Formats: sequence, structure tokens, C-alpha cells
Amino acid sequence: MSRHSLLLGALLLVPTTLMNAQQPPSPAKRRPQRPAVVPPMVDEKYGAPAQIMALPPVKLIAILGDPDGSVYAKAKACQRLAVVGGKSAVPALAALLTDPRLSHYARIGLEPIPDPSVDEALRGALAKTKGKLLVGVINSIARRKDTKAVSALAKLLHDPDPEVASAAYAALARVRPAL
Repeated sequence: MSRHSLLLGALLLVPTTLMNAQQPPSPAKRRPQRPAVVPPMVDEKYGAPAQIMALPPVKLIAILGDPDGSVYAKAKACQRLAVVGGKSAVPALAALLTDPRLSHYARIGLEPIPDPSVDEALRGALAKTKGKLLVGVINSIARRKDTKAVSALAKLLHDPDPEVASAAYAALARVRPAL
């Protein structure tokens, strides 16, 4: 064996040993990673979700008006009021329509309530909200098919925000009586 072939063999051997050193360990040698355990949400003042959801409507409405109530507790109260809420819940839910963190939850609570005061509250929120909150209010009006909102929705067709104008157009298609 010549010195030249010995040197060439050594050079060929070096990259393969480096490649083997950089290989991840085989699956049998890897330790399984445990998924992160997320603790259940519990509100310090109102308790676990099941406790909040078990409250009567009067107490759920009180949570919405509590200045010290957490966003989490208020969101759960809105969700439950979608099932058990009535006309008495409308003012408290309507007050949250301008809150960026709770507007969606308030609309979830309002939409199923079979009372005209919900439609009045949503129409009133058209002038108080902008951007994504306004789009959400428009969508709620469309879901409820509030024909009294047609003129207000028609004005929003020319809104400078294209999302608002598009939502108004879609809402009118759903709400407007057939021609």
C-alpha cells in the first residue's frame, strides 16, 4: 500500500466518522417527551368552569357587571347566558359589545335570546364599534335577520374598512327582504 492510497483512505474515512457523530440517536435511545400538562382554568373569585356554568342567570349577570371579575369568568358567564339568559341579561351583555376581549363572548350570549331588545342593542352597537368588533356586530345582526337594521347596514357598504363593507354587504344579502 502506498503512502498516497493510505492518505486518500484516511481522508475518505474522516467525513464518514464526522457524519456518524452528528447523527441523532436511534429511536430506541431517545427519551420519549411527555406532553406539557396544562392545569385546568380556575377563576380565583368564581371557581372552576363547572361552578360558573352552574350559577343561575342572576349571578351570571352579576359577574358581567363585576369590575373585579376576570375576563375568564365573564367569558364563561356569557357562554352560559347563551343557554339560560333572557331579556334581563341583554343590558349586561350589550355593555360588553365594545370590549375588545369580551365582545365575541357577549355576542355569543346575545344571539340566541329571543327578545327584540337584543336587536336594539346590536343596532346601537353599530355606532359604538369599529374594525373587527363592528364586523362581529354586523354578523350577529345578519344571524338574527334584523330587518330594522337594513338602512344602517346600507350606510356601512361605503365604509373605508373593506372588511366592514364586505360584512355589511353579506349581512344585507341575508337580512334584506326578497325583491
